[in-house]
Amino acid sequence: MIAQAFLFAAETAAIHQIGTGASVTQLALIRSVAGVLVALALGRKIAGGVLRTHQLPLQLVRGAVTFFYMWVMIYSFAVLPFADATAISYTQAAYISLFSILILGETVGLACWGAAGIGLLGAMLIAKPTFAGWNGPSIIVLIGTSLNGLAFVLNRYLQRQDSEATTMFYTNIIPLIGSMPFAFFSGLPTVSSLVWLPCVFLLGPLGTYAGISAVRHASAATLGPYTLLRLVIAVVGGAIIFHELPNTIDLVGIILIVVSCIIPSAERIIRSSLCNRAWARCPRLPSEHTRGLTPVD
Repeated sequence: MIAQAFLFAAETAAIHQIGTGASVTQLALIRSVAGVLVALALGRKIAGGVLRTHQLPLQLVRGAVTFFYMWVMIYSFAVLPFADATAISYTQAAYISLFSILILGETVGLACWGAAGIGLLGAMLIAKPTFAGWNGPSIIVLIGTSLNGLAFVLNRYLQRQDSEATTMFYTNIIPLIGSMPFAFFSGLPTVSSLVWLPCVFLLGPLGTYAGISAVRHASAATLGPYTLLRLVIAVVGGAIIFHELPNTIDLVGIILIVVSCIIPSAERIIRSSLCNRAWARCPRLPSEHTRGLTPVD
């Protein structure tokens, strides 16, 4: 998840450099093509290839969710102040915890909910939204942002039966098909943008794959706050590269986001440690009764 944050932050910087040199749909198309190629490369050794899935309808829904969220994101930055749209986009951490309960049946404790709240507060301090004139579009964007949290949780659900490469393939094939008609009516990217397009082609898909891989090994609610790290990296990167030093409020926001990542991970480590100690104190049973068991069992 930390690797994903770095990759997405670098991709965002590249998109910022491109500016109006390429349309959003063109960038989405480039990113999706690269994502499909990455999935095909990673799935060469999978029996039946990446197209083989035990959950085709749900894989298609996952791809559609990604595509629709792209339009929600475009709409949010078109109708809302930049700071407000940015802050609302980071409510995904709370949605991840909610969908973890509803879809995955995970138990989300107070530590995870508290971490999501602390992280969101940190994001607000950095983005500094005004939320002046809270209206219909703001509510639409707030609800629409749930699609991003839903996509994150579905990544974990789908990997109960399918591989990371298969999930990666269907995650990108639907946006690719959906973006193609719009991208071709947007004109050609400018020459100056061609320098930065390879960054979008490479960094975005690798970041997506990192996130898909991460949820295979840890609960979605535990990883939710890590989605906010991109904001921290952007602030630190701005300070290092552009000498835009963060103010006191920004520093407090950074600390809160880092703490929000530590809390659920620390709880997971402590719970595992307690379980191992309990296992160590258990009376030793004959090997035929314990063969194949782990402390978690």
